[in-house]
Amino acid sequence: MPRSQNTNPSPNLKLILENIGPIKTAEIELGGVTVLYGANATGKTTVARAIEDAVKLMNNIGVACSELMELVNYGAKVGRIVLNDYEVSLERTEGFERVNVTIKRGAETLHSGGCAYATGLHIASDLGVDSLAWVRYNDVKLVGVGEEGVLDLKGLVNPLVIKRYISVGEKGQAAKDYDDYIFTINHTVSALTTFWLKVQDDVFFNDGDYFYEPGHVSEGVRRVVLIVAVKVLAERLRELGRKPVLFVEGLEPLHVDMIKGILDEFEDTRVPTIIESHSAFSLKYALKKNWHAYVLKDGVAYNDLTRPELFSSEAVVASEVGEIL
Repeated sequence: MPRSQNTNPSPNLKLILENIGPIKTAEIELGGVTVLYGANATGKTTVARAIEDAVKLMNNIGVACSELMELVNYGAKVGRIVLNDYEVSLERTEGFERVNVTIKRGAETLHSGGCAYATGLHIASDLGVDSLAWVRYNDVKLVGVGEEGVLDLKGLVNPLVIKRYISVGEKGQAAKDYDDYIFTINHTVSALTTFWLKVQDDVFFNDGDYFYEPGHVSEGVRRVVLIVAVKVLAERLRELGRKPVLFVEGLEPLHVDMIKGILDEFEDTRVPTIIESHSAFSLKYALKKNWHAYVLKDGVAYNDLTRPELFSSEAVVASEVGEIL
């Protein structure tokens, strides 16, 4: 019998950040695909860190006090993370050497105390988010689902991923779930590249003629497989009733044709997906698709992209190119 599919669309979420990392103020709509564009150190990756810590604080997962303190902007005393109706306030105290954590739902205070008592809440399901799949450059960080950890490509396509994260049936069902998982990954990967995966004792890439070890294919191909595999994993979690957010860090190692292929794959996703990018192509694509799109600059997330000052650096480069030509 085929597994039933969850056809619910991606939920709409609102994330508000104040004095978090380099971000002074940001109000970001999540649902479907959201593209964050900006220079290095403008706060794009900070968005993933903020979601990660919010999920941990509200899902009984320990967070290091130093991690919370580092999340607050160095020039501020209080940082705020708001997800839908829930607010996390991080207040530096005692010469900025400690942090107090307050969690509210509307006007109701659910928790208030020092960092040592910051965990133990079980409200992540009401939050609209209960897990995070964070695709970094060479691995994925899973938070709030199964055994939290970091998986490289080999770990992500290992049969154990089914047992740990997405299988709910008996042994025979787990084997079928794994076959479906790899088939879905390969169906997408083979459409985007000339390869598909073969998993035996190790991971191999096949182009129809030869088998290649991962180190013998391009970085771009490996990155495509990593992103696709995490997308499939996150959507399977959604089918099982979980509420993940997917964060994809940097598409720039990929050629523009491959970036377009990846973005096309996310068009109908049921998982709120954030793609951070330095690529103007990704931003243009988001605007054409009417996705949520923001430019992070000078501590602010802008969604009015008609402001020419947001692209002043790019304008200078374009002008210089024109002068050379």
